Order: sequence, then C-alpha cells, then structure tokens
Amino acid sequence: MKTDCGIIWLASYPKSGNTWLRIFLSRILYKTNNINHLQIPIYSSKAFIEQESEIDVSELTMEELHQLRLEVFSDIARKKIFPVKIHDSFKQFLYEKPFIPFDKTRIVVYIIRNPFDVVISFSRHLGLTVDQTIEVMNNNKYTMAGNLYKYQIHIPQVIGNWSAHVKCWTEQTLVPLNLVKYEDMIEKPYNTFKNILSICKIPFSEETLTDAISFSSFTNLQKQEQVFGFEEKSVHSQKFFCTGEAYYYKNVLTLNQIKTIQKHHNEIISKFNYSPDNL
Repeated sequence: MKTDCGIIWLASYPKSGNTWLRIFLSRILYKTNNINHLQIPIYSSKAFIEQESEIDVSELTMEELHQLRLEVFSDIARKKIFPVKIHDSFKQFLYEKPFIPFDKTRIVVYIIRNPFDVVISFSRHLGLTVDQTIEVMNNNKYTMAGNLYKYQIHIPQVIGNWSAHVKCWTEQTLVPLNLVKYEDMIEKPYNTFKNILSICKIPFSEETLTDAISFSSFTNLQKQEQVFGFEEKSVHSQKFFCTGEAYYYKNVLTLNQIKTIQKHHNEIISKFNYSPDNL
C-alpha cells in the first residue's frame, strides 16, 4: 500500500476520546475550523455511505448495505490517507465478508480510557444512571443503533462489554496497532499526538502540530460547543464536552460502584494499570 493512502481506524469503546482525536486529525489533514465540519466519518454512518455511493440505502438489506460500505470505504482509501471512526468490536467477518477493508487498512489507533471515568461520561450520553450504565458495560451483547428500523441513521454497532472490546482490538493480529491512553492525551498531549502522527505516517510540521493541539484542546472545544453547538451531542445530555479530566471518578462514584466495575473488568484494569489502588 502507498504511504499516502489507506484507512487509519480510530477505534475505541464509546466515550474514550475518539471524537477528540477526530477533531485533532481533522485540523491536521483538512484545516477544519469548526467542530461541526469534521471530514472524518464514522464507519456505521448510513448518510456517508449514501452520499458517497449516490445510492438510496433505505431499502437495502443489512448484508447489501455492508457490501456497499466495504466498496465505498475501499474506494476512498485508494486515493488518500483516510481516518475513520469506529466503535464496533473487532471481528474478521460480517455476513461472510471482511468486516473492514483489511487490504486498504494502514493502522488502527485504539484509544483506551479507564472504565471508571468512561461509565460516568457514557451514562450522560445514554441518559441512564451510573448503575444502569455499569450493566451496559458488562453486557456481552450490547449494541448501539440495534433497532433495525430502515430509517435508523447508523448501521448497528455491536460493542459488547468493555473488557471484551479492549481485548478484541488490542489482541487482534490482522492489522497493525497503535495503542493510546486517553489519560496520556490529557497529561502529555504534545508527545502523545506527535507520536500518533509519526506512527501513522501523517505529515506535519511543528506549527501544524501545536496548532491542532490548541484547536482540539478541551477548553477550546467547550467554547466552540457553547457558540456553535455540537451536532453529535446526545439528546440525553446538555453538552458533549463536559469534564475532560482523568480519574475524576473518585469524586463521583461510590465505593460499591468502583468495586463492581473492578470485579467485572479486573483483568484489563490490572493489565493497563487502571486499578484504583495504583493511583
């Protein structure tokens, strides 16, 4: 594959920093100056597939829609560096076809965030209590946009539980992986974002790097959302960019909630040094 084209998958469990990275890369690649004008699509977007293919997808079966999706994303990836957001759990096949265009993939950037903070942010997004969201994050079959109503704006995204999601992306061997911690994006943004660009072989200068870090800073994103709104904000939440801190769960979650999360996800929590005892 040529070094100036191919898909860069921006993969994560929901509410783990995916949108932040999208905004940063949109600034680097497309000089985006408004958070509502991002040019990095999500793999599940029916609107994007319809726009690029000029085909009405509302009457397609899920299998036909997936085949069309493979063709659309493959075609774009032949022509340019193409970051794509994805929340689905990793799999090799879907409807007996490749799940993603493996031959057009250059790398996966997987963002992991400690689950204790994720549950708070995800509960706001879903409009559920923290306890209900803990159950969602433990659900092996959890699916976003799971309603097969034909005018649903997204293709169903099988997310699964938090631990399984992390494992399936970070332990797969079919595509190269760059693992990024959300906490590092906060604590050392310059080194973290520079490393992402370097590993993904995305051209940048010192000026464009510092500009994109500033543009995508949490303070600036909050200001932009206040002025322009954010089209991807959940209907259940007053704003999308709420806290933007690391390990703030200690001031929010009860001890019982922390223990419940740790009980269900201790293997991955320990592996990535997210145990409350280590902080």
